[in-house]
Amino acid sequence: MLVWDRLVFSLYFYFSTNRQITGNLRNQYFYATTYRTGVPREPTFVPTAFAQHWIRAGRPAHRRESGSYFPTAPPTARLTALGARHVTLSGADATLFMQNPALLDTAKVDQLSMTYMPYLADTRFVSMAFAHEFGEMRGVWAGGIQYFNYGTMVETDDLGNPVGEFRAADYSLSVGYGNTIQNITIGGALKLVGSSLASYQLWGLALDWGAVFRHPTRDLTAGFVVKNLGFLKQNYAGGEVPPLPFDLRIGVTFKPEYAPLRLSLTAHHLNSFDMVYNDPALFYDFDANGNRIPRKTNLPEKFLRHLTLGTEILIHPTFRLMLGYDHLLRQELRLQDMGGFSGFSFGAWLRIKRFELAYGRAQYHAGMAANTFSFNLNLKK
Repeated sequence: MLVWDRLVFSLYFYFSTNRQITGNLRNQYFYATTYRTGVPREPTFVPTAFAQHWIRAGRPAHRRESGSYFPTAPPTARLTALGARHVTLSGADATLFMQNPALLDTAKVDQLSMTYMPYLADTRFVSMAFAHEFGEMRGVWAGGIQYFNYGTMVETDDLGNPVGEFRAADYSLSVGYGNTIQNITIGGALKLVGSSLASYQLWGLALDWGAVFRHPTRDLTAGFVVKNLGFLKQNYAGGEVPPLPFDLRIGVTFKPEYAPLRLSLTAHHLNSFDMVYNDPALFYDFDANGNRIPRKTNLPEKFLRHLTLGTEILIHPTFRLMLGYDHLLRQELRLQDMGGFSGFSFGAWLRIKRFELAYGRAQYHAGMAANTFSFNLNLKK
């Protein structure tokens, strides 16, 4: 009888034994999987919090809302730098349609975009997209792929002796369409999403759709997107099939007339107002009789956990600096005794003729961050 014994990355041990993470992401780091081949039973699979923080952050641990995280991962470095959740950014980056298909406009026609993110514990995330207009057909079409590679891992027997290797990966294939009528663009994207863990598979279909309004004379964009309407068809080796990470977002991006800044504000997860999880082992008060009771969170704090703020500093038409802040990520990922720059992000964008380069860095907590690199090529003749 073979066992793929517990695959727990070193940071899991470090943080579970030395520091405490606040919120529902505590003690959910990385994979902890145990499989037995030849045994007709479902694999024990504990999804990783950092690998799934884009959908799990702020959600109570008893609400297992998704089994596949990365349909909500930021597909471009600009989004990483500005706060990851924005749905109204403008620009030529074709991968933006994976964030909101209503961002598909003529600025993205014949643009080839690629993003690379060396993630945690030597995992890697890649996004690619291309947008095009077809003859006299109205609107802009785009195709894209997202791939998260967890690498090759060692398979062992009951005694821990290596007997082979296996791989794990997530993927998403997207086709999107956007059509602009006067100042409003409406778009939709169909996605095939999936995950593989050795011989076990999970897959499903998801739909994003949204709309964006662009002011005819001012640098002002407002819009919304409904993300991940759909289903998962299979859950690895069986068991209950989890839902997709449904998310309703609205946002606005605007530039003050005389300031070299462009600001973006986005409200996310409007389909679920209470995003707070106070671990009763860490956050508690006492009643009049001295009994421990769960700590309550006030209404303003619940509201703030839905907001993400991003700022572009427009130094030159070909160069920008970017800053972002996600309150939910800060509250959920900061260490209990050390907030640091958790939830903050920054980056830069540069255009050189037909090329655009972007870099974004998101700080998850005091000891961990992710860097994202994007490249965009204008293929117009």
